Amino acid sequence: MSTEFSSLLLSLQNGNNPMPLIAVDGGRFSGVQCFGKTAFKACRLPEETRAGLLLYAGFAAESHSVSQDLSTAEASYWHAIYHRMEPDDWNSKYWFRQVGRHPIEEQLREAAIKVGWNPGRNWDHARFVEFMSAARSGTKPEITAMAIQIQHIEWQLLFDYCAKEI
Repeated sequence: MSTEFSSLLLSLQNGNNPMPLIAVDGGRFSGVQCFGKTAFKACRLPEETRAGLLLYAGFAAESHSVSQDLSTAEASYWHAIYHRMEPDDWNSKYWFRQVGRHPIEEQLREAAIKVGWNPGRNWDHARFVEFMSAARSGTKPEITAMAIQIQHIEWQLLFDYCAKEI
């Protein structure tokens, strides 16, 4: 991992601070203005990694701009998460259909069960979008907390998948 990339992750608390259920813009972390492309050059999917970090750091519009211009399943995944957080559930489900099955899904399903939400026999993105929509209502704090935790696990799994060093 490059020093620049390590410093960037450290400035973002190593990804240990869960994202809100609704996208924020303007940054959640002080001092993080932009992420240069060079920080991601050792990653398996540099631009996808960048899109994920931008979303995490609270630069939702910038993340969307990066992910929508790429044609990988991972870019579509980040794009779908952005729209889920927007919230635009229909658009999110559309982009999740573009993802298809993804290698992180089994780990995500197992983690969701441990947290207390049963996604069924296989991970179902559309069902999770609906769960997140219900959680955003805030009427049941335990459901909202569970949704935030599962979304964070999802972010971490997808980010790690994209950022894996080549």
